Formats: sequence, structure tokens, C-alpha cells
Amino acid sequence: EVILQADCEHEMGYEGVAIMELIGQMAYTSAYTQLRTKEQLGYIAGAFTRKTAGGSMGLSVMVQSSTTLPADLEARCEAWVTQFREELEQMKAGDLANEALAIIASLLERNMKFSDEVSTAWSNIVSTTVLGTQYNAPPFYKYERLVKELVLKGMDIEAVGGDALAFPESERQTPEELKQKVLEMWDRYFAAGAPERKAISARVYGRKAIDEYNQNVGKCG
Repeated sequence: EVILQADCEHEMGYEGVAIMELIGQMAYTSAYTQLRTKEQLGYIAGAFTRKTAGGSMGLSVMVQSSTTLPADLEARCEAWVTQFREELEQMKAGDLANEALAIIASLLERNMKFSDEVSTAWSNIVSTTVLGTQYNAPPFYKYERLVKELVLKGMDIEAVGGDALAFPESERQTPEELKQKVLEMWDRYFAAGAPERKAISARVYGRKAIDEYNQNVGKCG
């Protein structure tokens, strides 16, 4: 597993978190297709957003294989990171808008059980307890704020239950503008050589690779 860390949720703000969620959705499909379907590295393969200790947002790329050694898997994950940047560059703005609409539909989906509603509210409360009195107002309308960052010009969100969130066209960004923000975030945090790239790799060796494991014990990287 390779975890690429961005900033904490508080520093990224609603716009940053929304873009992070959008990247996570597109990254999963791409990583699964490349690492599992095409390269057949293992049954478990994909990429997803992840929040680590301290509320830091990030992107996790994970592959579990019974045949390929961890160092080689990490190299393939890094190769996918470079490939996905090219996919983002080539993606049509309209396709990006469809991905954003899928995120909006997910965010606006209502809790079906009272326990889920309580869990959502409580998570919003505890997420602010470490921020001090200046920032400790629970973000109960977090999902609505995230939706607003993803609603684009010409997008009909009433179709996904967003009638109460019908923002004027003048307040919306274009698909091209959103795409540019996605590329900027990728180039800032995740791309190879990104100025604020922070990565950690966790390697687990199976019993078949015990000799390789013993050779690497105590070695950096």
C-alpha cells in the first residue's frame, strides 16, 4: 500500500475535500482497470481516498498479490500514478462533469436509518473537538457545502434530489475550470516530483517471500 498524503481536511477546505473525493472516485476505476484487469497483479487492487491520523486527507494505492514481490508492486503503483495523470489530462470535461454528478448523488443520498443519521451527526461533532474554540462549530451541513463545490454550469442536480440546492448558474464553475483544479491538486500532492508530495509505503511479505523479507529487514525503503 502506498499512501500519498495531502493536507488536513481543515486546511483543504470544502473545495479541496470535494476535489479530493472526485479524484478518489476516478482513481479507483483507473487503478482497478490497470493493476488488476490488465496487469493482473492480484485479486485486490485499487485506489481510494483515505483519512489518516490528525485528519489528513490522502490517496491510497493498494495491491495484494500472491506472485509479485512488494518492491515490484510499489513500482507498478508508482507507474500507475504517472499514467493516471495522463488520463486526467486527456479526459473530456463532459466526462469529468458526469463523475462530479455521481459524487453529488452520493453526497445527497439520505440516511435510511436513524442510527446512520446519529452516526453522521456525531462524526461531525467529534471531528472539531481538537480544533479549539475558533473552529469547533460542527459542520452539520458539510455534504451540502461539498456539493456546492462540484455543481457545474448546465448541471441538473434536481435529478439526484438536489432541488433545495439549485444554485444559480452565475455561482457555478465550468467543467473546464473544475478539471484544471483537479490537475493542480494532483500536480501539487501526488505526481512524481510534486512539490508537496508526502508518501509512505507499507510492504507485507508472504511466506513464499521469506528470503526476500530477511534480506530487507532493517533497510530503509
